[in-house]
Amino acid sequence: MRTQRLYLDGTWVDGTGSLADGSTRLEVRNPYDDSLVGVAAVASPEQAAAAVGAAARALRRGLPPHRRAEILRRAREEVARRAEEFAQMIRAEAGKPITAARQEVERALTTLDFAAEEARRPPGETVPLDAVPSGEGTLAFTVAQPVGVVAAITPFNFPLNLVAHKVAPALAAGCPVVLKPSERTPLTAGMLVEAFKAAELPPGWLNLVTGDPATIVGRWQEDPRVAVLTFTGSSRVGWQLKAASPYKRHILELGSATAMVIRADADLKAAVNAAVTSGFTFAGQACISLQRLYVEKAVVDEVLHRLVEAAEALPAGDPALEATVVGPLITPEATKRVRSWLDDAVRDGARIVTGGTLTDDGVLRPTVVTDVPASSPLLCEEVFGPVVSVVPVANLDEAIRAVNDSRFGLNTSIYTSDLTSALRYAREAQAGTVLVNRPPAFRADHMPYGGVKESGQGREGVKYAVEELTERKLVILGS
Repeated sequence: MRTQRLYLDGTWVDGTGSLADGSTRLEVRNPYDDSLVGVAAVASPEQAAAAVGAAARALRRGLPPHRRAEILRRAREEVARRAEEFAQMIRAEAGKPITAARQEVERALTTLDFAAEEARRPPGETVPLDAVPSGEGTLAFTVAQPVGVVAAITPFNFPLNLVAHKVAPALAAGCPVVLKPSERTPLTAGMLVEAFKAAELPPGWLNLVTGDPATIVGRWQEDPRVAVLTFTGSSRVGWQLKAASPYKRHILELGSATAMVIRADADLKAAVNAAVTSGFTFAGQACISLQRLYVEKAVVDEVLHRLVEAAEALPAGDPALEATVVGPLITPEATKRVRSWLDDAVRDGARIVTGGTLTDDGVLRPTVVTDVPASSPLLCEEVFGPVVSVVPVANLDEAIRAVNDSRFGLNTSIYTSDLTSALRYAREAQAGTVLVNRPPAFRADHMPYGGVKESGQGREGVKYAVEELTERKLVILGS
């Protein structure tokens, strides 16, 4: 069992805060068997403020790009050295199947690699002011400067790589970080902090604060020394954060109700494989997990047959087993919510074709639903569970209207053999990323990543996150 303290100004310290129920420590439990994985410290409001103070002092001292790059490289080496330890912790505290947990570690190594590279090439450009008569005889260029202290708030579902996506670009940009990981999965984040400490990151540049979200984040929202809030999580919470601190910069990677279209001319085998991978891997607990599948009527019966057959073949159960694809939802309450949404949809006319029940060990089976009412949360809200709703459409026009009839817009995908259809979908689908003949849950860690509408603002992906965390100061030299 892991016991974890706070990390403030380069030192591990005990927490002095308490939770609403009076507890003075966070208990981290395995979502699969409820065993105790570890305990984490609970910060007081004063400790949350002290973390910002340490980061502000680090910002004043500065850290040159070559040192940032070297520290990121060494941290990457430390994570690689402890790769299996990280994977087992991700499995234990997030309930992620071990194969997927190991893949997350590999992705985090890539994220750190890219950050080390970006640290050596801060964004900047020469501005040709002599393109206008008044600019003759001048030289102008932009200089990249760090925005300031970054408050990073991360979710449970990728407890290593999404923390790396907050911390590594910030350090590459020269911004110190105060980090609050999910109270469900704080231990993997603590291990990443250990990796940066081993990499000799100077005090104050990365501070780990765990405990009550309202206590910690509320203090950071009020603190003028915090320049940026970067948050991954639900849309409701993300927009509340922005409303409460409108003068700070916000990078919000929020929820979605991810949609995919299958045209009659598509490679159906590839399309169904993509739907299965995107809908059911890690029990659908990713913001780009597929939940709305729009299929042209000419092939809907065949797609449904293939999808059900593939879903029923997926191993669901113990995330410690190498073969498991679908593990538990993060909490029993999450499972109850998804099953309640399914029950409500069935009462309103939907039909569960497969799944909807629990395995003997309490894991929700991969679920395929049809005849779902348009107003059902299964189509309108973020399910965050292993549920895919299949909706027949007459043609591409109807599919695009249905995809866009959502307040979300993160990733979306179309499977078709027709280039004209693909290009039209790319133009008209309202999403941050449109994929053609690729799974909608695809994400590479160096691509620009983010949503439109209520799915967020700003972009992640290491290079693009560095740009978000950098001020470009214009310098003009006259003769």
